[in-house]
Amino acid sequence: MKHKLWFAGIFVAAAGLWLAFSDPSMNWREEVQLQSGEVIVIKRTAKFSENWIAGGGGGSFNRGMTIDFDSPDKPDNPTVWSSLYDPLIIDQDPITKEWLIIATFTHCDGWYNIGRPKLPYTEYIFRNGKWEQGTLNPNLIGRLANLLLVDPSEIKTINSSRPIVKIADKQKRITARPGIPPKYKSILNEWTTGC
Repeated sequence: MKHKLWFAGIFVAAAGLWLAFSDPSMNWREEVQLQSGEVIVIKRTAKFSENWIAGGGGGSFNRGMTIDFDSPDKPDNPTVWSSLYDPLIIDQDPITKEWLIIATFTHCDGWYNIGRPKLPYTEYIFRNGKWEQGTLNPNLIGRLANLLLVDPSEIKTINSSRPIVKIADKQKRITARPGIPPKYKSILNEWTTGC
């Protein structure tokens, strides 16, 4: 009987440690204002992997983000977008009516994987029923980000904003985090890399 209780105690402790140290993930709904002024609601997910460095310190790696169109529910809404890049802008081209997402990378390998472009962005366009990745349209330079930038430190904040992250809340978060690099706040026209 003592062995069974001992094994049960070990199992409970192991489960608690796994929950405490497992890779963080988040899901939330977010209001987004398009350039046209229309406000849509999207569902987002983000999964991270902890990156602890010997000797202290660490960080996280983006292990995948998704965007799903929630409201308004239209028959021409795109399918779920999924990527290892951090989305900054979502919008719909007023002429072609194609949806686009501008994303950036957190680590140098992301920059290498998109061909080391002059500016730190990649563009996705929803065309022919799927998301196609390409180079940044120069007409988007200067645009302000309209998507919430997240990392594992935001889990508590995201969870407290249920059921939805409002547009005004996003602006407050940007102001509250002055250390956010400029490439995450708007589409820059010049950029230097340490990669």
